[in-house]
Amino acid sequence: MAQNNPDTYGKAIQAQLQSIVTPVPVYASFNRNFAIEPKFITWNLRNVHQPVFTGQNQNNKGIDRPTFQISIFTQLIEDGFTISNTILQSLHGYSGLFGGATYGFWIAKADVFWLYNSYNNEQKLAEIFLDCTLDIPT
Repeated sequence: MAQNNPDTYGKAIQAQLQSIVTPVPVYASFNRNFAIEPKFITWNLRNVHQPVFTGQNQNNKGIDRPTFQISIFTQLIEDGFTISNTILQSLHGYSGLFGGATYGFWIAKADVFWLYNSYNNEQKLAEIFLDCTLDIPT
């Protein structure tokens, strides 16, 4: 299997997050300054096509490891913790079809890391940031 197109990753990430947190809105690289919802999530894709080499000589391409950041914004920090926990419980250690039947592809494993939480005084929103790395066999 060849490496996926970033567009494929984006569609799958959007679909997977929506399936986990519905009815909370999910946006790709959305400008949170314009959000009017009391709770919403944004995500940003990075580290696409970073080579991970395996084998004795470290010259065999083994997996693709894209990473995406998940940003949770809520008016109440408790809501943010609940949404974050839902994502952690659903995604961390997950293997199988990622992104649903329409946009999905097989992943060997998803690792989710809680980066930090904060509060934005200007926006009056609690913020929680997670990183998710996907191990995708190629």
